[in-house]
Amino acid sequence: MTKTVIQINTGAVNVFLIRGDGGAILVDAGNPGQADHILAQLAEHTSTSLSAGGVAPHDLRLILITHGHVDHFGSAAELRERTGAPVAIHALDADAVRQGIHQPDSLNPTHWLVGVVMRIPGVGGPTRAPACEPDIAFENEFRLDDYGVAGRVLLTPGHTPGSVSVLLDSGEALVGDLVMGRLMGLLPKPGPPIVAWDLERNRESVRRLAALAPRIIYVGHGGPFENLSDLPG
Repeated sequence: MTKTVIQINTGAVNVFLIRGDGGAILVDAGNPGQADHILAQLAEHTSTSLSAGGVAPHDLRLILITHGHVDHFGSAAELRERTGAPVAIHALDADAVRQGIHQPDSLNPTHWLVGVVMRIPGVGGPTRAPACEPDIAFENEFRLDDYGVAGRVLLTPGHTPGSVSVLLDSGEALVGDLVMGRLMGLLPKPGPPIVAWDLERNRESVRRLAALAPRIIYVGHGGPFENLSDLPG
């Protein structure tokens, strides 16, 4: 059976390949300078999965960015150039990608200890990426069938104003930084993001996602997990 969602670990951030009957979508683009690694992972899955309909880079139909933080869109410009796939992001986060910077006002620590750690130089990772004019800056939720995948993009604001998630018809949810997974053994269970634009809006988005009963949740950091009772909110 072909695996629908393939998690590509780029270090501290997860990127995801979604296989569909009519195409493939890349969800998020990692930090700047990670295009080679991501494309190598795609090639590996292609070479080992030909009998199951392997995915080559030029088969990508869309690069969907879940939110406007550099660690999630950092390699979007290079990946677009090398795959030909359009880049899509919510309109409220699109300026971050255009300018190659974090979405403004979205790095508020959700715990005092996070605020202390963030003051340490270099801890937060890259703060700039190559600017990338999105091909698609959407405002409303939409289906992914036109890109070969049976699923939909949901608006799940809170981590940033334009944060989105993907819910596949098969039950998998890819939620960006809506939820932080069990990360490197430091978090005993999934919890809220360590920074947020509006933590209460994030909680509302988590509750909405939980009501849709996904069977497995893929997150941008750590994860995945299955137990809905683990969801914060």
